[in-house]
Amino acid sequence: MSGPTFLPRLSVMAALLTSCLALSASEAIPEGPVVPPMTNPHAMGAVAIVGAGRIGADQVFELWTPIWYETLAKVRNGKMDAIEGDVRLLEEWRRAITVLVKDEVFFQEADREHNSMINRVVDNFRSQCDPRPRSQIAGEVRRLVQQDMDRYFRQLNADLIKESGGAVKLHKVLEGRGLTFLEWQNRLKRKAFTQSYLNQILRPRAPAPGPKQVQDYYSSHPEEFAQPGAVRFRHIFFSRSLRGEEKARDDAIEVWQAIMDGEISFEAAAERYSDDEESKRRGGFESGDEAPDPEREAWLADIRTALREEKQNEVAPILESPFGCHLAVLLSIGPERKIPFGEVRRDIERKLQSQIWDDETDRYFRAVRRNANIRILMPDFPSHLSCAAQARIDFRHPTVYQMANPQMRAGR
Repeated sequence: MSGPTFLPRLSVMAALLTSCLALSASEAIPEGPVVPPMTNPHAMGAVAIVGAGRIGADQVFELWTPIWYETLAKVRNGKMDAIEGDVRLLEEWRRAITVLVKDEVFFQEADREHNSMINRVVDNFRSQCDPRPRSQIAGEVRRLVQQDMDRYFRQLNADLIKESGGAVKLHKVLEGRGLTFLEWQNRLKRKAFTQSYLNQILRPRAPAPGPKQVQDYYSSHPEEFAQPGAVRFRHIFFSRSLRGEEKARDDAIEVWQAIMDGEISFEAAAERYSDDEESKRRGGFESGDEAPDPEREAWLADIRTALREEKQNEVAPILESPFGCHLAVLLSIGPERKIPFGEVRRDIERKLQSQIWDDETDRYFRAVRRNANIRILMPDFPSHLSCAAQARIDFRHPTVYQMANPQMRAGR
């Protein structure tokens, strides 16, 4: 039996700031928590300066934190050494900065083009002998443009709230991520503003993939279109946001040990200890047939993935994610199914279109960054978050470390 492992990187983490193709609820709502323990990003100040804009450490941590949890868990489990882990963390830290710098450069380009467009309209009115002062014409044009933008944003906002399960659910999700509703809306407005500009500039350069290209992709990637059988399991959730970092892990270890010693059944432990209100009344049972919940599905899907490698009816190692700790036991796996082309055709089109779009945005970024004043102030992540530093902290908590490190637990 191995120690805690990390659920694969969740799909929801901070795509609000990273996708330039489309906006959806899963992209617009960042995962959380967004900061590792013992870290105050607001005290760190700016990580980079782009012209008149700044990129704060909190923005970088939103993208980087899930990778930090994943990498640290691999080091604890002996699947990666500390040096390799720190190399990966540095690469991902710098990649996150690059993503945010690119977004800021695009936003500033969009803002410049927006102002330039207004000036061109004003010049056109003036050339037609409009007697009004230039400032008055400019104000009227800005008002009309803003009306169109507000109309678009209201519809986008309503669609995303509906897709995320309603306003109450959205507020709850954002609260768990450390964001206010106003902060989320401001980010969304900024994203929509930049998105509109990029669409105008790049859409003609990014043609949609043709039918043969889509069919060829389906034929040459059969492994992508084999749908795994449904996973049925029980689980117990120890929430990091409700219990705190240390207590969530300590409680998970205590309950895990009680189950392994036969002091309590898994079903009874789920009913008594789980922080997942939806499943605890079922003894932690998940069949996959329940009504989908975007917030829960973010981590349930990754539990299913982790359990495919476990033995049936045996309690799995403790699973760790940015949300907390999870105990799980695999009950059954259904038969695999090949997904027909007709069911995935549009998904393949979107994927290929996204690849084309990414290539075009990279080319455009290389062109416009020549005029951008970019200064990276914090090229390295904080040293106290290195894998080596975290290993020293683990050694101060032998129970946690022994369970997390199979070599130490085996006495090697």
